[in-house]
Amino acid sequence: MSTSRLRMWEGKEWEKYIQRLLQMHYGIGNYQEIPDKHGGDFGIEGYSTDGCAYQCYAAQEPLSTKQRYEHQRNKITTDIGKFINNKTELVKTFGHTVINRWVLVVPLSESASLVQHASTKAKEVLDAKLSYVSDDFKIIIITDDSFKKEIQELAYIGAIDIVLPEIEVTPEDCNNWISENDGLVGRLNEKALKIPKLKPEEKRQDFISSIVSHYLRGQNSLDKFNKDYPDIYARLNNCKRTYEKQLETLSLISNNPAPQHLTEALEKYRIELENTINNLPNTTIQNLAWEGISDWLIRCPLDF
Repeated sequence: MSTSRLRMWEGKEWEKYIQRLLQMHYGIGNYQEIPDKHGGDFGIEGYSTDGCAYQCYAAQEPLSTKQRYEHQRNKITTDIGKFINNKTELVKTFGHTVINRWVLVVPLSESASLVQHASTKAKEVLDAKLSYVSDDFKIIIITDDSFKKEIQELAYIGAIDIVLPEIEVTPEDCNNWISENDGLVGRLNEKALKIPKLKPEEKRQDFISSIVSHYLRGQNSLDKFNKDYPDIYARLNNCKRTYEKQLETLSLISNNPAPQHLTEALEKYRIELENTINNLPNTTIQNLAWEGISDWLIRCPLDF
């Protein structure tokens, strides 16, 4: 899923984000941003030496599909009008570069009608016989899904935030896992018996369900990292393996009561994760920290 679909963007925030992706995509010397504070606003926010002109647009959400289409349609109409009417300024802007694509970059595109509208407006551009437009000119609508490699690279160096969907785990998911893993659940139950507050059977079962829920939710998040941010996943995996080795030793020698040992391990691992990847939201850090604790309780590196 596109990162952009997981949040509501302000217009300037979206533009700044897309400009970074474009600069990363094209490299130095191949992409020119067009500032609008002094003499700009020609219906584009940048262009590349390969003939693509870019415009960024994030409608103010939440919107229905129809409302979003109308906002995006009007954006194309307005800015293509500027692209046609500002001939003198755009000739000076593009120089010898001929534009073959006008690309609208939006957080979410889900309307076939918008594509049809883009084709209609592209014909208007061709009919205008502009010297800076090629004969195969088209208007294209894309999202940041087109820049997955660039997103991964910027996320890896901490230049952009990493946003993952909130992954829900249902009671049925937990019950299915519990029913299929008797041995691991038995081991978890033995550890729960060492925590005084969990002596009552009902509380132990609640604890086991909670730990399994944390584990499944965290595993889902790690799978998402592995798919969308493989380099960051590798760092997270290395962080977890390194801390697991420390925890195994500490579990052998610690005289702390079980609740203290567990909570200290959780906090220390959370700090390790924060230090490893500094652009993760706090909710994601907490999710991953609990995944590690749950995994170690289930498998035994965390023992008491």
